Amino acid sequence: MLRADNMQPKSPFKDHISEVLPAPFPLETQDHTATTNVNSQFKEQRFSPPAAKKDLADIEYVAEEASNHAAVDVYPPPYEYKDTAAAAPSSTGEYADDNLSPATKLKRRLEDTKELIVCPGVYDGFSARIALSVGFDTMYMTGAGTTASKLGMADLGVASRTDMKEHADMIANLDPTKILIADMDTGYGGPITITAAVNQYIRANVAGFHIEDQLLTKRCGHLAGKKVVPLDIYLSRIRAAKAAKDNARSDIVLIARTDANQQLGYDESVTRLRAARDLGADCGLLEGFKNKDEARQAVKDLAPWPLLLNIVENGHSPLITVDEAREMGFRIMIFSFAALTPAYTAIKQAYEKLKGEGVTGIQGSGISPRNLFDVCGLGEAMKVDENAGGEDFKGGV
Repeated sequence: MLRADNMQPKSPFKDHISEVLPAPFPLETQDHTATTNVNSQFKEQRFSPPAAKKDLADIEYVAEEASNHAAVDVYPPPYEYKDTAAAAPSSTGEYADDNLSPATKLKRRLEDTKELIVCPGVYDGFSARIALSVGFDTMYMTGAGTTASKLGMADLGVASRTDMKEHADMIANLDPTKILIADMDTGYGGPITITAAVNQYIRANVAGFHIEDQLLTKRCGHLAGKKVVPLDIYLSRIRAAKAAKDNARSDIVLIARTDANQQLGYDESVTRLRAARDLGADCGLLEGFKNKDEARQAVKDLAPWPLLLNIVENGHSPLITVDEAREMGFRIMIFSFAALTPAYTAIKQAYEKLKGEGVTGIQGSGISPRNLFDVCGLGEAMKVDENAGGEDFKGGV
């Protein structure tokens, strides 16, 4: 086995690489008989050079966050090799995209169709499994839900880049053929840190992400008191994210988000999104529409650039249905609290009943542990064991 340090270019951070990884395959000096069908689900081979780690001050953000330092992962992620033959339109006009990465699927659905892509919000592996079980092929990993479920805290910018990347990686690879759009908050620092975040999301099989213009000490987009950075800093974030995805030759969809509507108004929000669009962002997100007319006007003002609509029931924006959003011309629609709020309601009800009556009330639901495990891939896991010649599940479970 070749050592990674025999293959990697010299790096100024070489002394900080904490582990030596095996050389990426395929190599002519390696036996790849066992790797013939690697990533056969979408025929995408990924090289994973080691991540250099070093504490650096994000100089451009000293005035904004004097204490902001970040671990840096500046190596570009693996290049995406795609089967171009599979990308040709079929006789029905639809793309035969089973062999494409989720990022490429999302990119082409935005470019080549006029459909509205509806994404339920998921906040952990279980909610993602439920979304997949009812037939969704696109999902949205909510930052608020990740912060609540992973950290047990309010969405006040406390989730780190590592928290978000690890969560996205787990969810995106429950079924690596499906599309996951993930929150990237502010990018977690200056251009160096943003580059690292984009590279990590690409490696994690995330199909798209949004990055916003709030201060690093941000908060949920549906709380009062939001503040945004100056336009030039916002655009530096977009430039860094765009350069990172381009350097990686990745189709990951860059969604430019602005939260300026609350503080600076609609016109400034549109100005920021137009500037982000001109820098090469693939899609826009204007957070916090004040009414439906404003949402409709944003689509017109930024056409034909695709816009994402974030729906947060009982938040600061009006409730817009899927049919209304489609008629307005939005291209992606995310329901950030679609899982978190119902989960809170149901869990709280069961706990209150247990506290007051000594039972949970779920006995008559008909839902057994086996039912829940089936949703979480029990059948697929048993099949893996059987196909490998295992006998652990011959007698059933």
